[in-house]
Amino acid sequence: MVWNIAHRGGAALLPENTLAAFKAARVQGCDGIELDVQLSRDGEVVVVHDFRLNPALCRDQDGQWIQGPPPLVKELTLAQLKRYDIGRAAPSSRYARAHPHVQWCDGERIPTLSEVIAAVAGDNFWLFVELKTTAIEPSVSGSAEALAEATLAVLRRHHYLERSILVGFDWRGLSYIMTHAPGVRCWFTTGAGAVEAATLAHIRKAGADGWFAQYHDATVTRLEEARALGLKLGAWTVNETADLARLAGLDALCTDRPDRLTRLTSHPQSAKDLR
Repeated sequence: MVWNIAHRGGAALLPENTLAAFKAARVQGCDGIELDVQLSRDGEVVVVHDFRLNPALCRDQDGQWIQGPPPLVKELTLAQLKRYDIGRAAPSSRYARAHPHVQWCDGERIPTLSEVIAAVAGDNFWLFVELKTTAIEPSVSGSAEALAEATLAVLRRHHYLERSILVGFDWRGLSYIMTHAPGVRCWFTTGAGAVEAATLAHIRKAGADGWFAQYHDATVTRLEEARALGLKLGAWTVNETADLARLAGLDALCTDRPDRLTRLTSHPQSAKDLR
């Protein structure tokens, strides 16, 4: 059965990339969580999506959402990052309008990868860890190799490598992991756009275990080609019931609405009635 992977912990239900969201996904029976990691200025592996702090999600110690140009994550120490409350979106923000059903949780802070593992660790609970670096603007994210090495160190320290899958758009970090930690599962992520058969062949040749596709690109033809190459298959970010049902034959679906996927897989015959 397809794995139900809560995207950023289930970002349509609880504040994204927070311990509250990750714990809820575990309690609600998800197979795992997807999360984003970066390096702080002092070398801590922190769980946050945007390269710059999101002004719509970060309140300072005075309770005010960030004003002016937001700082880069890599410019702040862990202690500085922990000052921000990320449990509620600014009510007038585009983010809040796009996430109308989130149960906000005041007081949530940017967690470290270590804190996430401590909160959710379990024999059958998986981490999809996205290495957040960019080859397009490396100055905003820092070294892909440094992040990969630091992430490996955390996963090793917590004995969680066997239950982790490393993903990412910047394949440099994944290539580093496959070279320096053979056997660690790496699924290459592709962005939205027509994925060619040659791309899948390149992913397989690079030694990846799987293809992590934008769900529109997970067509019957491409999926058959990927299967023929022996690749595991995952799709992101699949939120609508019809798309979840169409792709339920994949190995993993990453979704902001893990509740919908749970209902779908529990009651497949009533999928048309799910909203």
